[in-house]
Amino acid sequence: MESSIEFSQLSNVYNQTLSRIHALSEKIHEQEILTKNIEIESLQAQINPHFLYNTLNCISGLVDMDRKEECHHALTALADIERMSLKGKPFSTIEEALYYVKEYTYIQKLRFGDNLSILIDIPKSLYHYYIPKLIIQPLIENAVIHRTSKISDKGIIAILGSTNGTNLQICVKDNGPGFSREFLEDFSKSFQQKPATSYGIYNIDKRLKLYYGEDHGLILQNNENSGACIIVRLPLKLVEKPIEKAGNLK
Repeated sequence: MESSIEFSQLSNVYNQTLSRIHALSEKIHEQEILTKNIEIESLQAQINPHFLYNTLNCISGLVDMDRKEECHHALTALADIERMSLKGKPFSTIEEALYYVKEYTYIQKLRFGDNLSILIDIPKSLYHYYIPKLIIQPLIENAVIHRTSKISDKGIIAILGSTNGTNLQICVKDNGPGFSREFLEDFSKSFQQKPATSYGIYNIDKRLKLYYGEDHGLILQNNENSGACIIVRLPLKLVEKPIEKAGNLK
């Protein structure tokens, strides 16, 4: 009889311990989610002024050329992009994202004219998928500032979209000088320190990894002949609908 009572007591203690462990595990998981979302919001807050500064610097070139009317149109386009990035949920469909990509490329085309060509080739079958806001524009900006503006020939940037059934891929390619070996090595090490240049690439890759995991984010490589390619790789099953927060990925 006593052994039966002792077993019952041990069983109760065991169950209570399991319950406390489960509650603690849930609390730790919730804290991890909260930490991730705070980090994502912080990264988004950092990319906005960074992108804004570089784009305003681009528009200032129009001011220097006394192209006042075009400058007004460029500022209107920039205001649309900033309004999109700051309002509403942090995700948009690819179709919506491309509208603002075209607004941004309009600004760049005003500045560089016939010296820059920007091509977009993303199948309409991908338009309904969701991606984080302000992902593609900074990659175009990076291609212009660090690569196509450095060559004497006409700069060409292509935005391509595809899927292999598992991942969604958006590729931003250019015909500039390409990435240096040192830069690619630093990136492969996930930038142990924040880079002095190309901060937008660092920011986007980190945001995507927080949302989708370490196996996703940006892939950097040089083209076979010339130029560079940045690939945004996202898990197809997780971009079919918008994500409210990082914790919803599990």
